[in-house]
Amino acid sequence: MSTQQLWARYLPGLVAAVGGAAMIVAPPRPRRITFTVLATLLGLVCMEAEYWVASGFPRSEVLFFVGAIAVTLAALAVGSVGTMILGLVGLLFFAYVNLRYGAPYLLDYIMLVFYALLIAWSRRTLNWFRSGIFAVGRPEAIAVIAVEVLAAWRTSALDKWGWIAGGHWR
Repeated sequence: MSTQQLWARYLPGLVAAVGGAAMIVAPPRPRRITFTVLATLLGLVCMEAEYWVASGFPRSEVLFFVGAIAVTLAALAVGSVGTMILGLVGLLFFAYVNLRYGAPYLLDYIMLVFYALLIAWSRRTLNWFRSGIFAVGRPEAIAVIAVEVLAAWRTSALDKWGWIAGGHWR
């Protein structure tokens, strides 16, 4: 496998990671939630690009993709409660998919972080936090670390690392 082909595999995930990080860090605090939602949208677009690189355009994913974008935009329109729900649904969805099927894509790991940040910042805005373990960011960080570790284990158990390493996608 050539270096150019490997680069094509990583490019969508890197675009989402760098672009999403820039969107999350750059805006002022009052706009942070809005830009985190936009980072999740960028991640969804890059996720479809990553699938396209792996196995061609996934026509079966079109309905899911359109639905995910519609739900994301609706959450943004609803406000903090909507973005909190979006964060929870996104985190639970990616946790389920990553643990059920393994996570051989870079974006499987990145999207979890975006949704966890969305939960944390929405909780702060809604004033839904306490001190100690329930401080803003702690439960989300624990959830992301646990899912990331379990997803890496599950991906290894299903022997799906080959695609990232340059092998054929399964």
